[in-house]
Amino acid sequence: MTEIVEIDGCTFQADKLAEAEAKAEPPIPTGAEALDAIETALRRFVWFPSPHHFTVAVLWTTYTHLLTQCPGLPIAPRLGIFSGAPGSGKTRTLEVLSKLVANGQDVGSMSSAAMLRIIAAAEASEESGASPVVLFPDELDRTYSANSAGKQDDLTIILNAGYKRGAVVLRAHKDKQTEVVRYPCFAPVAFAGLATARLPDALLTRTFVIHTTRARREEQPEPYFALAHDAELGEVRESVTRWARDTAYRFAKPEKMLAELLDPEVMAKVDGRDHEIWSCLWAVAAAAGDEWRTRCAEALEAVREETRDGSATGSASMRLLAALRAHYRDLERRDRLTTSISRDDACTAALELDPLAFSRFEGREELRPEDVGRLLREHGLRSIRVRVRTERTYGWRWADLHDAWERVLPPLDDAESDLEELAPATPAADVFGQER
Repeated sequence: MTEIVEIDGCTFQADKLAEAEAKAEPPIPTGAEALDAIETALRRFVWFPSPHHFTVAVLWTTYTHLLTQCPGLPIAPRLGIFSGAPGSGKTRTLEVLSKLVANGQDVGSMSSAAMLRIIAAAEASEESGASPVVLFPDELDRTYSANSAGKQDDLTIILNAGYKRGAVVLRAHKDKQTEVVRYPCFAPVAFAGLATARLPDALLTRTFVIHTTRARREEQPEPYFALAHDAELGEVRESVTRWARDTAYRFAKPEKMLAELLDPEVMAKVDGRDHEIWSCLWAVAAAAGDEWRTRCAEALEAVREETRDGSATGSASMRLLAALRAHYRDLERRDRLTTSISRDDACTAALELDPLAFSRFEGREELRPEDVGRLLREHGLRSIRVRVRTERTYGWRWADLHDAWERVLPPLDDAESDLEELAPATPAADVFGQER
């Protein structure tokens, strides 16, 4: 006998009602609800040292969903997770993100050939929303180490060129040497590694960088187990997909898309490559509502503060220059300035002011004076015999370093900016000013 259910005075057959409810599409969340759900999931399993890191990660994750629904969006920014020591949650972050993004691939070591084939297979799929895929290569400190020069050129080409839609990598046909095969390489990428990774500067300009460190005991997030938690993360992902599908109209026409990406508010803050990547996050924030617009603007300002001296996302030589500029400002403020600095003093200053980059330099324990000389030679600075205090040794004149600062580092707004940004809060504090 068929069971009858009464709802608001109307009668329904129970089996038909259950079937209709099973087929019903879940409600479409608002933009704020979709982004809040991603942030809640991230904060449950991931710890970042600064709130704006979560803002960047949430907006980037949501943007991958828009890319699958809006084929006109031209840019796929990279997200980099780095730390000065192992055990800081980098791989865990990639694992959780891979379950929240659109079309995420498993975390692991990926060869350049495998990446190209994964991207090509997704583009060839006839399934709606199957492309682009999001790649998660891990342990880039091994790939981009001091001993791997020239061995990662193929990967660098993919990471750099695949930043823009329509990009391809050309390869000779394995059987017909006169023919060329064009592999699509457009894909969002999130990668992780120790801060010793010597990433090309061109790649860093395409990347939102999050520098993390180990959480204290009271800051430890909840343990993540794929078997127990992937279904919940999958529900969040599907919810964001529904929102992205419903929001795609904002980018359907070229004029609408340009209006979103060329928003005067974000153009007034950044330009060039920075505008390219931040406009992507800004478009998501604008679609999600005023609260996320405000958070995106605050994150942008926080990142600008971090990168003002070039230390947060620059190469090792740029970070060294920034540390030396901060050291110079400190000596000047305390009226202890001399005409020159020795190699040993330069090494000590770098270790104290930027431990994230130099405490485990190139996989070793810490930066050495000879490393300082090698890094500064990248900017045309060679050590000479100088007098420091009462002895003669090898080092550099501050006047020569001034020229390199002006050519390489962004200008300072005031004389204290370098010092405030780089100096540890206490002798026992890490680069984030947190006591160890």
